[in-house]
Amino acid sequence: MDAPSRDSGYPRYDARVLLNSQPVIVTVIDPATHQIQFQNETGVKKFGDLAGLACYDKIAGCRTPCNFCRMPEALASSSVVSGEVALPGNQFLLVHWAKAPTADGRTHVIETITDITEYKRTAQALQQSQKMEAIGRLAGGIAHDFNNLMMVVIGHAHRLLQQLAAHPAKREIDLISQAGMRAAALTKKLLTFSRRQVFEPKELDINTSIRDMEDLLQRLIGEHVQMVVVLHPNAGHAMMDPVQLEQILMNLAVNARDAMPDGGLLNIETDCVEIDDAFVRLHPGSRTGSFVKILVQDAGCGMDADTLSHIFEPFFTTKGPDKGTGLGLATVYGILKQSQGYIDVTSRPGQGTRFTVYLPRVEQPGATVPVIPTAMTPVTAKETVLLVEDDDSIRTLMATVLQDQGYHVLVAGDGIQALQQLQLHKGPCHLVVTDVIMPRMKSSVLVEGVKVMQPTARILYMSGYAGETLETSGIHEDTPFLQKPFLPSTLIEKVQEILKAEQ
Repeated sequence: MDAPSRDSGYPRYDARVLLNSQPVIVTVIDPATHQIQFQNETGVKKFGDLAGLACYDKIAGCRTPCNFCRMPEALASSSVVSGEVALPGNQFLLVHWAKAPTADGRTHVIETITDITEYKRTAQALQQSQKMEAIGRLAGGIAHDFNNLMMVVIGHAHRLLQQLAAHPAKREIDLISQAGMRAAALTKKLLTFSRRQVFEPKELDINTSIRDMEDLLQRLIGEHVQMVVVLHPNAGHAMMDPVQLEQILMNLAVNARDAMPDGGLLNIETDCVEIDDAFVRLHPGSRTGSFVKILVQDAGCGMDADTLSHIFEPFFTTKGPDKGTGLGLATVYGILKQSQGYIDVTSRPGQGTRFTVYLPRVEQPGATVPVIPTAMTPVTAKETVLLVEDDDSIRTLMATVLQDQGYHVLVAGDGIQALQQLQLHKGPCHLVVTDVIMPRMKSSVLVEGVKVMQPTARILYMSGYAGETLETSGIHEDTPFLQKPFLPSTLIEKVQEILKAEQ
């Protein structure tokens, strides 16, 4: 029996039909003249009909063979040669060159072209997002350590001010305290950028909030800048910390003002938008859903692409010395990340800058707003408090402050020491004040031990971290918590509030 032919059982296809059905661009080029001999339908849709033209003429906009062309390598090799091509207009192509001998003995080159513009943009945005995340972790770690140092400075300065009310050195101590508070505010911005700052979201009518801020924003930007506010009636509500919304608008307005030193126009607009999958693919870090959009656009000097790639990094600034910390936009970035929002920016030199803020929209206005308890009036105390803090200076300061109010204070440097103290203590322990992150034992494990040994003891957490770190430690919004650094008076007020609630 004769062997079946190689093509037996396989249908025959027209080569043009096969090539025209491909989603990638396919061209056949005469390497001697660089003329395109064939172009599939995908290529025609992308570049127009280029048959008979030189490949470098329309695709790359050149008049001579391109520097990136690797056809000579493909002709000298039996393998496929690949290369990436950057076109005008920030477009990118991935090209594969392969040698293709024809039946008449001539050699042509087949170019297979894939448009990777969207992929490149997504990859660049993802790289930027990962860089910002790494910077955020670094900023959060530095802020945590700095918070501990500033708490000691501020705390002791505060105590000295109370003890030396009429002393000649009072003014100097007051200046130390003020400098410490400014440093703490700077640290708070770092924590906001790194998404480790505690915030108190409330349901806000965004249009009303912006209207309430109009006078403040106009004073902030000055008379030489004209502000136009256009609020869409159906923009809607969003869950936001009102103070942080003010921070966003003030930072963006100040940046717009600084970009227009000779005056100009600042537009603030609101709207309601739906973010879909296509938007998310082009804007990594965003998410689908319904959002309140706030547009802040200036007619200032604008920014180039390199500057745009750094504007949300902490301490990056285009302003001169002594004209900013470089934390304004970093703070905006952190607030929006923490609030599940998103910010997009477009700018070109000489053509102004457009910031677009997206806040998750509340679909059913009227959500309940948590009530923040008021501070208690100081009283002489007699309760027992277990203080757990691994920093010696902070532990000493806090123990002294509590003892000054009459509390019986047990001190421990970590969870193991704390449980040992409770074991030795004969009476009741009314309150445990503990840092969230400690060596040797997690605070959650410590609390479980406290519940066994002192079932009625209340717990007050404190930390230089917050937000995500608290969530991973099992602490929620309704958990009693103090954000470091805090004043001695704040500690006493919080302790009194918790102990009174127990009665």
